[in-house]
Amino acid sequence: MPVSESYDDEPWCDRDLNNYIIRSREPFNAEAKVDGLIDSYITPVNKHFRRNHGPIPNIDKDSWNVSIEVDTDELQANKTLDLNDINQLPQFEVTAVLECAGNRRDGLKAIKEVNGVTWGAGTASNSRWGGCRLRDLLVAVGVPKDLCSKFYEKVRHVEFSAYGEATDDKHYASSIPLEWVMNPQNTVLVATRMNGEALIRDHGFPARIVAPGIIGARWVKWLRNIRVQDRESDSYYQQLDYKILPPMATGDNCDKFWPQFPALQELSVQSAICRPAPGEKLQVGRPYVVRGYALSGAGRAVDRVEVSLDCGRTWELAKLTSMQCSNGNGKHEWTARHWAWVLWSFPIASVPARCSISCRAWDAGGNTQPDVAVWNYRGVMNNAVFRIEPPTTAGDGKL
Repeated sequence: MPVSESYDDEPWCDRDLNNYIIRSREPFNAEAKVDGLIDSYITPVNKHFRRNHGPIPNIDKDSWNVSIEVDTDELQANKTLDLNDINQLPQFEVTAVLECAGNRRDGLKAIKEVNGVTWGAGTASNSRWGGCRLRDLLVAVGVPKDLCSKFYEKVRHVEFSAYGEATDDKHYASSIPLEWVMNPQNTVLVATRMNGEALIRDHGFPARIVAPGIIGARWVKWLRNIRVQDRESDSYYQQLDYKILPPMATGDNCDKFWPQFPALQELSVQSAICRPAPGEKLQVGRPYVVRGYALSGAGRAVDRVEVSLDCGRTWELAKLTSMQCSNGNGKHEWTARHWAWVLWSFPIASVPARCSISCRAWDAGGNTQPDVAVWNYRGVMNNAVFRIEPPTTAGDGKL
């Protein structure tokens, strides 16, 4: 199958660089400018963050295919599907937030040096994803659909591997538990569409995994192979990355810690302030509306966001905007799973001369954000209380 894998063939025409903070050009990694990120509930493609581990494959959709394999001690199967086969299956759409596990890594880097791209809060985005359910593909090759089957008495995994080169391995690969995939409420997709349009190359054209509620590292792009197996992926990105190592683990001794700790799956509860944007000056004595986003993992709803203007001594409730709110009364319409983010706002009647703003989210599981960030070597899963101290100006424009 014709696939170009060179930095000389990057899709720069699909990148509206004015909307991004570029963290690296090769591979291309760029986070959204947070003040524009929350302009709409659904993140436009040209504001959705870009995370890559190598050159962007240029794949011919007419010759693209994905192999589906089952390689377990009880079941062996193999099937190859092309794009037309994927599109002929029942199609589903899910609105889900995609968050990089390294979102807000800058907060951990401020404590101590970390190993990873220095992200701010702009690597979370909320989109409509369309495609077929991965569950349906696996059932079609013989994987039992009944989760009470003896087949599920043993823990199994689904590994996804990608076309293209990767910086730390021969290609990008990762896995999630099979039981999660086979639960029909979890809506894991082989996605071909984003916000109603075909995926662009940066986002995985022609097909990618969408795994709502799980960290972005498992949403493998440019799908080449889907494999059911009795173990996790052996990939670098499953075994030697995307884990929370204990604080005594460093670059000098991390080899002994990687095997001891599990690969990350579920997102943590998270919130961030997007307005005021970094560097934005507020006018003392004037009203201002603070805005941001909040999310959680594994389908848990964000049930409130709290804001503090006194360094966390007291907290008040923010107003939430989400898909699960009824028109007019603001009450949650509780559903089995909540995959999307919520946007929130909080009015300040009069900006004080010394302004401190903090936010924290709570989810339906009673989880909230810790007051203090806990450093880890890879700088992942920072969900500490989000705090800013925006600069202020007097009415005459003076600091």
